[in-house]
Amino acid sequence: MKHSLWSSTRTRRKIELQTDVSECGTFHLMSVHGRLTIDTSPDFVDEIRRVVRKASHLKVNLADVAYVDSSGISVLIQGLKLAQERSVDYTLLNPSPKVQAVIELSQLHNFFNIESSSGGGCAEPE
Repeated sequence: MKHSLWSSTRTRRKIELQTDVSECGTFHLMSVHGRLTIDTSPDFVDEIRRVVRKASHLKVNLADVAYVDSSGISVLIQGLKLAQERSVDYTLLNPSPKVQAVIELSQLHNFFNIESSSGGGCAEPE
């Protein structure tokens, strides 16, 4: 009998990440929903790269990110570097409590420009 890492009665949870991009006057807003992990990071950085090509200011709304791992934090840093290369302002908006905790544990809270907004949409932060 062969043994596999995943038995036939146990299924892997499908890991998804969804992004929605809106033009909001003076900035582009990328709303992120789901889990930012090693599985979703490559597609996420591709999306950041695409938006940075046409934006002058990118705000990444992380309010609906349920989980982030080290590769997710790495891709947020990579996004900042991509933005800096093109002189694009890059802001993390409304990090969820779990994302905020990882940012603080990584001592990156002063590295990123982080804003809070009650709406999280196209309205300017208060």
